Amino acid sequence: MSSKLAVPEQEFALLPELAESLGLPGPDPHRVQRRWVTVVSGGHVSGVTWDTGPAEIVLLHEARRSARSWDRVLLALGRPALALDLPGHGRSGWRGNGVYSPRRLAPAVSEAIRSFAPTSKVVAGAGLGALTAIALTARSPDLVRALVLVDTLPGASGEPGVVSGRHTSREEALDRLREARPDAAEEDLVADVRYELVEESDGTWTWRHHLGNLPAEAAAHLGDETLWEQLEVLAGYEVPVLLVRPATGGRLSEASAGELARRVPSARLVTVEDPADLAGVLREVLDTIQGRTA
Repeated sequence: MSSKLAVPEQEFALLPELAESLGLPGPDPHRVQRRWVTVVSGGHVSGVTWDTGPAEIVLLHEARRSARSWDRVLLALGRPALALDLPGHGRSGWRGNGVYSPRRLAPAVSEAIRSFAPTSKVVAGAGLGALTAIALTARSPDLVRALVLVDTLPGASGEPGVVSGRHTSREEALDRLREARPDAAEEDLVADVRYELVEESDGTWTWRHHLGNLPAEAAAHLGDETLWEQLEVLAGYEVPVLLVRPATGGRLSEASAGELARRVPSARLVTVEDPADLAGVLREVLDTIQGRTA
């Protein structure tokens, strides 16, 4: 096995090394913790809390990824935060019916936020996480004072390339990810293989996320174009909506961005170069919201 794919015994042991590679101070290992909560809507939800203070922001990941996909952003952000594993992903429980549509995820996500980050007011999401964040505002508007959508809009979720099934090795899984997601950063693909694969008793490797163990058509319900209506409601409630797009390799079309401008004229659009840029944008949103509520 390649050393770059090796997983340390302690989940967060490689964070100092990652921080050093980014030219950032390493986090205190005692200030990044894995947590779980059993939710009324069924099963358990896991998340990673960053820093010991009350979380200021909640981050929700793309389909087939996990809370760990936000590591580089959160290292650069340097603020108390919560990164959740959506149901069926990471260390959160799978659902027997295999349904992971945004509106069906929102109740469990709401419960988890109230448990882990009850005073957080900003929610940021990518892909399925972004759509779930929109659905969350309909169910629990008190939890979302500002909404950040990363390269995602209703009907255009921008999910990563699909790689499912079993693999004979981690190296094989990495090769398949490279083929499916040619625009993805190599470090993101390596992180996915490192943290999202589990070894079975027969020596093969399968994905932690439920979608990677279901037929391809199971992902058909992940998008929800009706969430445009909820975004329009947010505009009426004066909830700031920010769409963040990468400078290169984005998955949203100009038509989708134009649709946002038409439906939610108050929405802002910003472009970022890398995770550090995204962290800067999130920091600005936090400072703005906290200034309004001070």
